[in-house]
Amino acid sequence: MRLTDLETTIELLVEANANVDGARDRVAGRYGIQKSVITDRVKRTEEFFGTPLFGGPQRKEPTEAGKLAGRYGPRLLDEIEYFAQMIRDEAEEK
Repeated sequence: MRLTDLETTIELLVEANANVDGARDRVAGRYGIQKSVITDRVKRTEEFFGTPLFGGPQRKEPTEAGKLAGRYGPRLLDEIEYFAQMIRDEAEEK
């Protein structure tokens, strides 16, 4: 899994938690990518976590794990960005 996989999946989960209908279209439009790219990123993220994050007939509805990831994922991404900035800052000081 790449960080972009996690970022896209979490953004999709946040969107889907707010409104399932059209979530993939909204995220795809925001990033300027095809829905199939989002599907691939979600698949890699689910493989990494070892659990489905979406279910239902068209895999549009967040599972309980997906709801949890949608709630706490943005905070995790903020922490990753903070950590990355600390690393960059440290590298610049040397």
